[in-house]
Amino acid sequence: MAQAHKGKKKASKAMGAILKVPKKVEKTAKVAVKYVNHTHWDTKEAFFAAIQKTGLSSDKVNVNAEWDLYQSDTEGYRNHLKLEN
Repeated sequence: MAQAHKGKKKASKAMGAILKVPKKVEKTAKVAVKYVNHTHWDTKEAFFAAIQKTGLSSDKVNVNAEWDLYQSDTEGYRNHLKLEN
């Protein structure tokens, strides 16, 4: 009798773990979407204007380096400066 009870307990623990997996995937997806770049700049001047809108001075941000980073992967650019179009 004790053996049967242990088997049920293990099965219910395993089922609980399986049910938790979709929640973990949803949380991971939300975090990933948070960093997706939804902005787009066609020119370096537009990118520079977006930096100026944030109130950051050009001596604090290396515009050339940021522009090169953005150009290297426009879809994957992590908008850490919170720039807007």
